[in-house]
Amino acid sequence: MASYQLLPLTAGGDQSGPHNPHSRPMNRAAQCLALVLAATRTKRRAVLIGLILSTGLVLLISLGQSMDGVSRRGNSGSDNDANAAPDAPWTAETKAQDFKLQEATWTCTDDDLSRSEQESKSNRRSRQCVVENFCVDRKGGFIRKEGYFRKNVPKVNLMASDEESDQMWQPRMERLSWFGSKTIKAHFVNDTVFVHSFYSHFHFSHWLYNGMTPLYSTMKRFGHTRDSWTFRAARFWADPIDRQGTWEMDHFFQTGRELVLREEELSTSFQTLPPKDAPICFRRAVIGLGSQCALGYCEKNIPTEVYKAFRDEIADFYWKTPLTWQSHLKNAQYAIDHGLDHQEHETIGHKTKKRWLDDNENLEKTQALVRKSNITGVLERRQEKGAQDTTQLKCLEIARYYNFERAVPGHGQEQGEVTSRIGQRNPDYVDLESTYENTITAGGKRQLVVGILQRESSRRLLNGDELVEKLVQAGFRVKWMSFDHGCGLAETAYLLRDVNVLISPHGNALGASIFMPTHDPVSSIISVDTSRYTEDWFMSTSSALGQRFVQTWCGPTQYADEETKARCPYSKDSVGAAKLLENKPDVILGLPKEMIKSYDELKEMTDEQKQSVYDNQRAYVKSHPEAQKLALEELDILIGPEYPKALLEKYNTWVSWIYQAEYWKGTPRWIDVVRMVKLVEKLQTEKEQEMLAEENLKHTMALGTSQRSYGLYIDYVRKGKACGPTGCKDILDRNVAKSTGAFGTHSMDNVHLWGQPTSESETLRRGITPEMLAHGWTIDG
Repeated sequence: MASYQLLPLTAGGDQSGPHNPHSRPMNRAAQCLALVLAATRTKRRAVLIGLILSTGLVLLISLGQSMDGVSRRGNSGSDNDANAAPDAPWTAETKAQDFKLQEATWTCTDDDLSRSEQESKSNRRSRQCVVENFCVDRKGGFIRKEGYFRKNVPKVNLMASDEESDQMWQPRMERLSWFGSKTIKAHFVNDTVFVHSFYSHFHFSHWLYNGMTPLYSTMKRFGHTRDSWTFRAARFWADPIDRQGTWEMDHFFQTGRELVLREEELSTSFQTLPPKDAPICFRRAVIGLGSQCALGYCEKNIPTEVYKAFRDEIADFYWKTPLTWQSHLKNAQYAIDHGLDHQEHETIGHKTKKRWLDDNENLEKTQALVRKSNITGVLERRQEKGAQDTTQLKCLEIARYYNFERAVPGHGQEQGEVTSRIGQRNPDYVDLESTYENTITAGGKRQLVVGILQRESSRRLLNGDELVEKLVQAGFRVKWMSFDHGCGLAETAYLLRDVNVLISPHGNALGASIFMPTHDPVSSIISVDTSRYTEDWFMSTSSALGQRFVQTWCGPTQYADEETKARCPYSKDSVGAAKLLENKPDVILGLPKEMIKSYDELKEMTDEQKQSVYDNQRAYVKSHPEAQKLALEELDILIGPEYPKALLEKYNTWVSWIYQAEYWKGTPRWIDVVRMVKLVEKLQTEKEQEMLAEENLKHTMALGTSQRSYGLYIDYVRKGKACGPTGCKDILDRNVAKSTGAFGTHSMDNVHLWGQPTSESETLRRGITPEMLAHGWTIDG
């Protein structure tokens, strides 16, 4: 059999092997096969060259995008470009410069959890992340990452509120080239920015318990400094634009500021828009508030020690010494005299402000500083509102003090106390503990300080003056207060700093109890409600603070006895009812049954259709005298003492129910003075018993002062005298009885064990039963 050898093709073309009869056809076959192989190798080269060119092109594009340090922005949906801030000046002291900013890295509190645990609702709501190299511009927060297959920070909840209000947020990503320059032109702060959002921050108690204390807790856990910043990255969807207020925060910062993204959020000069000329970048960012608060809708609790640290830091900043307090009052008055908002005077700049105050510079320079601080127009706004009528100092000036100089039964207000206390901004300094002598009890024991918070419009205490008189006659020191004419954070805290028992209508002011003493005795809050409306919101906050809380009412139903009913007659607030009705255009009374739409029918209508229904109903009432008469009769029933079941069934809409609930929430109310004075007398007796119990704790358990105060409060929980009269079981279980509660958990003492129970607290909680938690405390003890 002949053998054949396939020779490679050469540049010369045809090449044949040794002579053979079949050599010509075989040479042709060999040539075809060789051509196919050569073509295959050529395609491979072409593919390889294409890949090299494509990769090079990608690298060139990436390099071109990152040469100036600002990459093409791909919005992750976290920030809305349409809401970018307007042209406004940068008010902080940083300057833009070129520096190398590495790509972002991060760790999160759930990194060690399984995938299923990470995706749980509780974890998603409470996750917090620490990001290295984080920037903010006028479109929002962003990080820089290399390449195209980039991973972003997981979404983090910025709120500490109910689930419906959660703000799930993540920064947008900017592309950073693998080989390009990492240089960026930006302002740089070598510290931490805390990224958050506030729930209804114009409302003091929501700002405090859903915003400021969760933020403060986060700052303490993740190591803030006086040079840290905050960034309000999102706005609560239900907050009205015209109520973008906030409270003082600069006591926690020295050079730091709060970044906001919209001009309407600039409610104090502590806040500023991001710089226009370049981003501002931070060494580190802590994102999220951890869904931590005292209310049951939060996933985590804030340790009680954090609330105390918050209170103490406020005190140290504003009145650590009489000189410190006098300096604050001087600065506050200066701001009032020159037309600054009461929340703006502290943050114009501590050093600059002090120098100008000391040098008595003129008004023109003050106005120039205001403009520089990006609060142009503040002077005009303050003049329009009447700066002297409502200021942060008014609550100090109108506060009334009784029995502080010499508390004895039946004595009343001391002679000269009017001139020495009323209208004074620091009257408490005459009552130094070392020199005070109280003759009411043997051994010089100090009487309780009872604070009475009066509201002068809605929820007014109808017989508040009578309560003051009877408490004074019983020998108690009484402090009468009102916040209706203005009260700053420092002034609020100052007034409450020595109050042992706080009596107030339910409402925003009860949140000020955070500034009351921790123990000696355990503080007590008495919420004056009506039998037609009570609310447990402040039961939660007081239990997390270790304060006793009781609701009480005197009418218009559920009287204790006939004598109590005689002391608290039904009082109809016709003016308040009419005013509330004006603000409820969908509550229309006096209608015949056939004109009333059910809740289900209204639910299916568009807004335009519902408005047409309301217009027709109002037109009918206006044109029919008998309907107008019926409307007045039905209004009397709606705000009457008894629950208007038949009327609510007739109208069959939730808006009527909301109306009558809001009426009873805001209506003026009576205090059962006789029973209230007896309660305070019992609290005085229990105060003296606490002193003996604390001595016992010192000897039986090696506890510090804070742990002893826990023990005293938990003893009231065991006795069923910590919360009441109803609705306390679940609240006390969450905040006190559980090991994940607010009491006795590690916090600033060991941040690595944050939220975990201490060994002492487990001992203190031992033996608490569900029956103890369900036993409600009443005004009768």
